[in-house]
Amino acid sequence: MGGVGVSNSTPTALNLTNPALLSRNSIMSFEAAYFGEVKQLRNSALTRRYSYGNLGYLAFSFPIVPTRLTIATGLQPYSTINYKLIATDKLPFTPTFVEYRFQGSGSVSQAFLSAGASFFNRLHIGATANYNFGLVQTEIFSVLIDNQFTGGYTTGSFDRVNISAFTYRLGTAYRQPIGKNKTLNIGYVTDLAANMNATRLQTVQRKNIVDEIISSDTVFNGTVSQIFVPRQQSFGISFEKLYAYTFAIDYSMQPWSTYRGINQENLANSWRLSLGAEVIPNINSLTNYFARVAYRVGGYYALTPTVLNDTQIREFGINFGISLPVSRTFSAANFVLTLGQRGAAENNLLKESFFRLHVGLTVNDPYWFQRRRIN
Repeated sequence: MGGVGVSNSTPTALNLTNPALLSRNSIMSFEAAYFGEVKQLRNSALTRRYSYGNLGYLAFSFPIVPTRLTIATGLQPYSTINYKLIATDKLPFTPTFVEYRFQGSGSVSQAFLSAGASFFNRLHIGATANYNFGLVQTEIFSVLIDNQFTGGYTTGSFDRVNISAFTYRLGTAYRQPIGKNKTLNIGYVTDLAANMNATRLQTVQRKNIVDEIISSDTVFNGTVSQIFVPRQQSFGISFEKLYAYTFAIDYSMQPWSTYRGINQENLANSWRLSLGAEVIPNINSLTNYFARVAYRVGGYYALTPTVLNDTQIREFGINFGISLPVSRTFSAANFVLTLGQRGAAENNLLKESFFRLHVGLTVNDPYWFQRRRIN
């Protein structure tokens, strides 16, 4: 649904965007998702294709007081880096060329604990505590491709940063009934500004032709200054008829120009606009399975914080999804297709076109953790 979720929710699926709306879940739930991506990168001269996949999230929720207080916990990715670039240049006044290799990998994940409470069946308040952990490593190596000079050795720098920090999210929502089973919803979510602790290892290395380290000299190893991540705010409004249809719009913004990191980057303030809709033809149909299927569509447009060659990178995407019921306990198999683009091929930049497939499973069971009275 384009990523909307600040104000809209459903009692049969977890809302990991706004923790306040977890309180709508009155039964035990488990969710898991995985995504795969194929993308094409091109500039004015070259085109390349790549593929990638990763865990979307794992989450488990259980009501403390049904429809009043619900707790959720799980694991989800926060940030990922994955690239490998090669550039070749000729040494001045020699017949020798130098091959430069740039490579980055690693990720930061979030283990989270969320709680959402409702008051008077209209006002919802919630909070999430995230523990962020992981590492990111980058390498820059060079090799003289004329064996007369090198014998196959490469030299360069290795940089690894380990992250360990807590971050917090607060959310609220208000649901105003309009007629029978219809509500107008508004929501607000904020990710509080955070200072993330980090340690760093920098080395200068020499490798042989099979990429084995021959020698290594440590440049720095220890704690570095904190990484400051600015506050993010999101607003949403939606209109829904329970188990029939939902229409939603979200807007978020984050002042990335105030970001402070280990290597200071040229970032700009960002924003994102998302729209989404869901339709269920007839949730109570006993004869038509596809009438109980949830059909979803959405889209988004974003001004990202990345600035390259004095150009702020833009991104947009269109989503199509279905949720297939697999039992009478409102469990479902979920599928999403995303088509999108990022960047531009002009001004010595790259344009990225991507295709993503998300596959998820929602398991709801009202009988978990209930002691059987009759075997």
